[in-house]
Amino acid sequence: MAECGWDEEMSEVPSLLQEDLTCPVCKDLYRGPVLLSCSHSFCKECLEKCWKGPGQNCPVCRKSCDGEQPISNRALMDATESFQKEKRWRGPNAISNVPLCNLHRLAFQLYCVKDEEPVCVDCVLLHRAHELLPLNEGTRLCQEELTIKDKRSGMEERISSLTSDIAALTKLVQTVKREMGAEDLTFLQNFQALKKKAQWPREDPQNPSDALLNMAKHVGSLDYSIWKSMQVHVTCIPVVMDPNTASPWLSMSPDLASVRDSSERQSLPDNPERFDPCVFVLGAEGFRSGKHRWEVHVGDNPKWILGICKESVARKRKFTVSTDRGVWTIGLSKGVYNALTGERTVLVVESRPERIRVKLNMDKGEVSFWDTGNGGKHLCTFKHKFTERVFPIFGPGLHTTPMEVKPAKVTIHTA
Repeated sequence: MAECGWDEEMSEVPSLLQEDLTCPVCKDLYRGPVLLSCSHSFCKECLEKCWKGPGQNCPVCRKSCDGEQPISNRALMDATESFQKEKRWRGPNAISNVPLCNLHRLAFQLYCVKDEEPVCVDCVLLHRAHELLPLNEGTRLCQEELTIKDKRSGMEERISSLTSDIAALTKLVQTVKREMGAEDLTFLQNFQALKKKAQWPREDPQNPSDALLNMAKHVGSLDYSIWKSMQVHVTCIPVVMDPNTASPWLSMSPDLASVRDSSERQSLPDNPERFDPCVFVLGAEGFRSGKHRWEVHVGDNPKWILGICKESVARKRKFTVSTDRGVWTIGLSKGVYNALTGERTVLVVESRPERIRVKLNMDKGEVSFWDTGNGGKHLCTFKHKFTERVFPIFGPGLHTTPMEVKPAKVTIHTA
């Protein structure tokens, strides 16, 4: 009978379901079960071992299966996996000394610093925004914490011992002083005995090399350490959108990183910066020099425009989106991708781009577009001598699919 390791107590007699899910060859729960034409199922590995000899017969009914290709028994595999999860099965082929996650029955691979517990890869979603470390780093972190507690305990013991020694030494000093005040002859007669009494019999306390806390590690560069720890909780958006420029027909997310159509025209101030009637929104920051880049998720939106425009672009009237009007963009319309030049340049794409990277080099006078989801394929590059400040421009069209600026990866550079 197969051995098992359930959390709850189990009868010595296996259940009927367990018997149905047990391979007749290895007597363990099925692993990758396959089905023969005679309707008998076996572990794929067990069947391959049985068929290594001459002839291919069913290990149970001995029916000839020469030339037969066993098929995967998906239903039996699903039933076995469900049984294992429900009963937390640990078969004889499992490594008994390796603990598994109680929830997902997977090996622990990470350590959650906040919850102070090991987790498996499927637990990551349950520990969102928590700091997760490899197991060896988590072990070192916990050992260091316990070492600090040990140091504190050892220091308290030493303080107690020193307090007792100080009390004894104070009493000895008082005794010596008292006898030193006796008559001269009496003092001289008792001098040898008094000299022996004045000797402190105990050795001076010695401090171990690691007695002190590592102040440099815990306090040095404290601002930097705090900032580094906050990275997992902070999202860096390279370009945020300016709601004061958004068309009344657009709706923006609270973090100003995403925009989509509004189901109805919003009641907004008719300020000079706002696009109306054109359905656009600009980035909050303009550029006069330097290199800049941002990535935008366009998803399955059937119509969109993305790129940069000069600050003086028209806001209160319709205009043709093209480089001639100070707008350097690409877009999708009616299933065709175009570089929006005066004559419209068709872009050849292998598959639908879902995430577009925009690279702007003001000093070289270049803005380029890349399909980041297709091996970083280059789409097109505009060259122009920018004479005024330019802004990122977003045109999601009147569709429910949002246009979203993706967070940038924060990196630390040290000299």
